[in-house]
Amino acid sequence: MFEILNFAIPIIFVGLIASGLATAMHKNKKLSFLSNTIMLLLVLAFGIYYSAFSISFNAVSLYHVYPFSSFLLVLFSLALLTVNTAALHLDEKYVKFGTMLPLLSVGILSVGMAASLLTIIVSIELMTVPTILLIAFSGKQFAEPATKLFLMAAISIAVLAFAITLVFPYDSSLSLSQAASGNVGSQYFLVLALVLLVASLGTEAALFPFDLWIPDVYQGSPHSVSPLLAGVNKKVAFVALIEIAFVVFSGQKAEISLVFEVLAILTMFFGNLGAMVQTNVKRMLAYSSISQAGYIMVGLAAFSAFGLEASLFQIFAHSFMIIGAFVLAGFLSMEGLNTINDYSGLYKRSGFLAFSLTIMMLSMAGIPGLIGFVGKFLLFSSAISSGLIALAFLGIINSFLSIYYYGKLISNVYSSRSHKTMHVPKTIYLPILATVIIIIVFGVYPTPLMYLAHSAAASLFSII
Repeated sequence: MFEILNFAIPIIFVGLIASGLATAMHKNKKLSFLSNTIMLLLVLAFGIYYSAFSISFNAVSLYHVYPFSSFLLVLFSLALLTVNTAALHLDEKYVKFGTMLPLLSVGILSVGMAASLLTIIVSIELMTVPTILLIAFSGKQFAEPATKLFLMAAISIAVLAFAITLVFPYDSSLSLSQAASGNVGSQYFLVLALVLLVASLGTEAALFPFDLWIPDVYQGSPHSVSPLLAGVNKKVAFVALIEIAFVVFSGQKAEISLVFEVLAILTMFFGNLGAMVQTNVKRMLAYSSISQAGYIMVGLAAFSAFGLEASLFQIFAHSFMIIGAFVLAGFLSMEGLNTINDYSGLYKRSGFLAFSLTIMMLSMAGIPGLIGFVGKFLLFSSAISSGLIALAFLGIINSFLSIYYYGKLISNVYSSRSHKTMHVPKTIYLPILATVIIIIVFGVYPTPLMYLAHSAAASLFSII
């Protein structure tokens, strides 16, 4: 109807890059924040518009906009807006953050709309490199997490590129539509390519055993970057895994389902058991994030439209749960509170922070009435509907295991220890409030989000 809308997202991407370059030159903190916010709000608006009317089209031969990508535009633009607002307080050098954010935003937003595997690779790199620079430029004390992330990202992208060459040896376009039609390389290489794919994107998505670097990097990164890594970058890796596994390897359903089932079980147990013995809150959240990756894999192991819908719902849910948790933990770390014991009596210092943290932890544990419960219910239901009853049972067992460390943190928050009242700045208050509202609203009334996730899953399966 309006052909100009087909080019809206690429134009906004150009605007984001221009915003980053302008920030690098003028170094104005407020102007940088404002320009980044406006651009991300435009992406959010178009994402909602595309989702509401189920619009589909190809843009400049690079992007395929359809309900699946529209869902991700809404998710990632909201998540980036939340992180961007919190970074104003969490990052003393916000100008550097404001310079890199537009560049990595283009990469993040491009993955879900990718029309080819080449676009996916370039987009992941465009996301990863600025993230590494954000950590490295924050100070010498962040050299270790920056180096670890750099090494793991370099290995990951190299392995992914090799996997793709095994699947598309003769097609220079690397088109996903060609893969969907079965025009891929020799069947003999598909098993090896699948293993390399899981190893590559499993590293980025925090799947066991490729996740051993996650706790060190999440804990050691600047407070403004940890929410980005756990709530956005990791979810982008899941999106790439979904696109490649469900489209390129659609003919290997049984093999992929088995591999994903094993990964889900190992990742859930590793994350939950690791979180139980942690004393540092950011490190505990890192292990918790690993376990949540295992839950997401439960839906993918079902390899069905219902399973994908459940995984997309949980990706959305956990993005905001973990962003809110890391923002809150980052702020409290700046106030000198780093360990679980340090959180003792938090409710007397800030009732808002105590309530928000409680909601986030209960939601991650899967307590009814919150978004985390809906996500886990959908995931385990999809596993059962696909005959993966043992996987669903083990997922439920892991949910009970997680109550231990979430409950331990909550019990410390409401201990009787007395402290001075804590002031919460608006740039911390607003992002945390936004995540709490999302957790509660979609926990009580999940229908709109379930509809968007259902439409996204159905649209992806329609091209297989």
